Amino acid sequence: MTLNDYIRKRGLSLVTDGNTKKILLDDYEIRIEERRVILPIPLPTGKETLDDLLSMGIKYARASRISQLLGSPLEYSIEGNTVFVIKKFESEKSLEDSLIKALDGIEGLRYFL
Repeated sequence: MTLNDYIRKRGLSLVTDGNTKKILLDDYEIRIEERRVILPIPLPTGKETLDDLLSMGIKYARASRISQLLGSPLEYSIEGNTVFVIKKFESEKSLEDSLIKALDGIEGLRYFL
């Protein structure tokens, strides 16, 4: 099964913007760029409301579980108030297979949260 087939089957959205693909999972976005999966994690600034902090916690939980299922090694970068967890793959096929497995692994977390 391809990633596009999986996304359609699960009722998720896939948006393509130039060389970047974005998988929309409720209010969370997974980016795919050049055989890299990029998971954003928002950092608190001290100005968030309680609802903002709750939303940030859910995004953190999703990114944490997906990155755990994608496996190591992982890279990180910080831009503004966001940490990006980055997983590089040798091929498009290994990226798709790993991401499908990771998305399957967070289904329970997705509905729990």
